[in-house]
Order: sequence, then C-alpha cells, then structure tokens
Amino acid sequence: MGVHLVYRIDLQSGYIQSIVLTTIMSQMKTPRAKLDALLALLNSAAQDAIAEYERTGDVPSKDSAHPRDSEHPTIPLKNALRVLEGACDQLCTTLAPPTHTLANRRYLHYEPACIQFVIKTKVADVLIGHPDGLPVAEIATQTGIEQGKLARILRFLASKHCFREVRRDVFSNNRLSLPLVSSSPLAHLFVMSTTMNFGAVSQIHAYLTDPEYGPSLAAEKSPFLYSVRAEGLHSVFDYFKNHPEQQQLFDSGMVALSEVTGDNASLVNDFPWGKMAPGSTLCDIGSGVGGVCLELAKAHSHLKLTLQDQPHILDKARDLWSRELPEALDEQRIDFVPIDFFKEGPIKDQDIYYMRQIVHDWSDDLVKVILRHIRSSMKPASRLLIHDYILHALYRNDPHGSDENTAPEPLLPNFGAGNIRPYCQDLNLMMLLNAKERLLDEVKALGAEAGLEFVKVWDLAECGMVEFKLAA
Repeated sequence: MGVHLVYRIDLQSGYIQSIVLTTIMSQMKTPRAKLDALLALLNSAAQDAIAEYERTGDVPSKDSAHPRDSEHPTIPLKNALRVLEGACDQLCTTLAPPTHTLANRRYLHYEPACIQFVIKTKVADVLIGHPDGLPVAEIATQTGIEQGKLARILRFLASKHCFREVRRDVFSNNRLSLPLVSSSPLAHLFVMSTTMNFGAVSQIHAYLTDPEYGPSLAAEKSPFLYSVRAEGLHSVFDYFKNHPEQQQLFDSGMVALSEVTGDNASLVNDFPWGKMAPGSTLCDIGSGVGGVCLELAKAHSHLKLTLQDQPHILDKARDLWSRELPEALDEQRIDFVPIDFFKEGPIKDQDIYYMRQIVHDWSDDLVKVILRHIRSSMKPASRLLIHDYILHALYRNDPHGSDENTAPEPLLPNFGAGNIRPYCQDLNLMMLLNAKERLLDEVKALGAEAGLEFVKVWDLAECGMVEFKLAA
C-alpha cells in the first residue's frame, strides 16, 4: 500500500498546502513514498497550469503559437510551472541511472549553440508564412548553409520541440521557434548572452586557478574580462562601448528579460500603488530608459516619477518618453535627473526609492556605498524597494529564516529545476561582472549595515522585492 497525496496550490499567493489522505509511511521517509508524492505534485501542478490557460481560453499546443504567448506570464501560471518543472526534473533524476543522466548532460552545450546559429542565420524568419513547412534545400538556399548540416541541426532542435519536422527534410516553425525570429528581443538576449558567455565559461577552470584573477572579487577581474583580456578592457561596460552591436543586443535583451520574468506587469499590478495618495513620488535609481516607470505612469497617473541614471542614458529616456507617453512630460509627471550613485544620493524625500536589477551588479562593498547614499536621501516615511532575484536556501529549517515560500516536500526547498533561472543568473553575473544574486539574509545584512531596516519581501513568483525603511 502506498502514499496517496493531494496537493493544492493557492495560485494567487503561491502557498502550497498538502493534505495526506491515506498513508502508512510517516513523513514520506521511503523512496517509494517520495516518488508517489512527486507524481501527485506533478499532476496537481499540471492541472493548475491547464486551469490557468482555460480561465481565458484554450490550452496551448506545442505546434503553434498561443494567444497568451505575447503576454506577461501571470503569477498563478508561474507558481504552477515552478512546481511542475521541479517535480519533472527530480523524478527523471531519481529514476534514471546516474550514468544516463550525466551522459545526457555532457551534451547540453549544443542546444544554446544551435539556437544561436538559427537566430543568426534567420531560419525562423525564412519559415514565416509557410505553416506547412519548407524543404531544407529551400531553407539552405535562403540562409547560405549547406543543407545536410542544416538539416541535422534542425532535426536536433526539433527533437527538443523547437521547430517541427513536418515530413522528411521539411521543417516548419512551431510555438518554441517563433520567438527566435531575428527581430525578437528574446533572440537578441539569446545571441548577446551566448556570444559573451561561451568564451568565459570555456575558460572557467583556467580563470579560477589563475593566481591574479581567481581570488579577486573586483569587476575588472571577471571571467569574461579574463577571456578577452587581450583587448585591455576594465569592465563589461567598456566592452559594450567597443562593441556597439552588443550594446544594442543588450538593451533589447533587457526588454525581453522583463517580459520573461513578468517583472513590469508584477510591479504595476501586484504592488498597492492605487492606495497611495495623489502626487506620491517614486525615484527609479539606475532606471535605464525607464521602461518600468513607463508602465507605471500609464497605469497610475497619480504618481510623480523620477528617472536617475547616467546622462547619456537619460537622453535616450527622454526620446522614448516623448514618443510613448508625451502627456507625462506635458503634465510634469516625469523628471530626468543624472546621478552617479557611487558619489551621491538620489533626489531627496521621495516616498518610494526603487532599484531593479541594480544591486546584483555590484560587490557587497559597493552596494553598501549605494545604500548609504540612498539612506541619506530618505525621509522617515520613505521606503526602498530592491527588485532582484532572491536565492532560496537548499536546506529546510534555515536558521536565518528566508521569509519566502518554500517548495513542498519532497521537492528541494528552492523548487530545484523549477526555479533554476535565479541560479543561472547568479553564474551569469559572476561571469560578466564578478557580481552575484543573493540570499535574503545577505540582502538584509547589507541593508542593516547601511542603516536600513528590513520590512518585508514582495514575492513575485520569480523575482522578488525586498522592502526597507530607515532604521530606528
């Protein structure tokens, strides 16, 4: 007799409750009981994801685009997916022999390389308007690639459900290949990331064992700069200056990353802006061109917003806002104020100070400098929101207390493969900037050392916002 479990996910809060219907094994201690629990989680999460799609229409097919593919993922869908993906991966890893799993993983580098290739050769572009597919000979003619090798790459990707082999040597787009058209911000993100990371990753052992670079936490000693040290660069931002095509890919890719994580939609919809008084102020520090605030301004016209970044970035921001929301400039709801946040504080006495994916770019010592400058500008009622990935502990009963949702047993507490992007981004930051994502207690400690008191975490299912106020 086994364990029969039903798991119910509260799709709005993300909290997962488990109800044991019948069991003769306490606390899932046997391997079979854990597998049964994983199967129950997998089924429940899949049903929740299906229900979330059916709430507004039909469920998707892997063979064609879905109306919701162009929308930000909702928190309910993301909550279901992190359980589903975590349970699938853990089941496969548990039931397959280790040699089987590791033999598969040694080939993982081929997939991103092949995806980068089809983006650069515009294969998805060629297939647009051909739902029944094109012969590989025709695709080869339009891309300039030898057809036998092209067919092998497309067949490999189609085996991973990216493109579809309609019949022998005839390929079409599908749901996963359509976002790879060359004009897509996601394609730009992919090309930028793979171009810059491949060289650094291939030299990771040489980098970490190098007596000068390996022990250093300085941004100018990152693995990426180690891989391009012949160019004499001092930062990844110098690299962008010397390679403007990569800067353009980076700028577009950051738009795609926001769409993937749903950061903008979550910030606009899931924080109580509507309860704030007319004229309430928000300062976006390190704002870039202000994409986040642009969405806020459209949805919450009662807010007074300020973008703070480097002068050349704010020039681009003014151009964007004059095109996308000129009434915000006419009504003086948006200001553009230059800043060097290592040397000065932001504008004073704002209700909300906001930093999205800024803190994770810098070492602890530099983050403390930034936070102390922000603290010097805050009034007693001000709040600071740090919007980043938050790493979860990989063990239960964390003595520091994570204040985050923990995955149900027997999943890893951090959802494992279902929540892997924060850990990928952590390595990405190490490669490019010698920087890192942080556990919640690490963010709290940095705030405390800067004179800030932790208030709460706003859980947005993938990223989170850590809220601080002035320490007493």
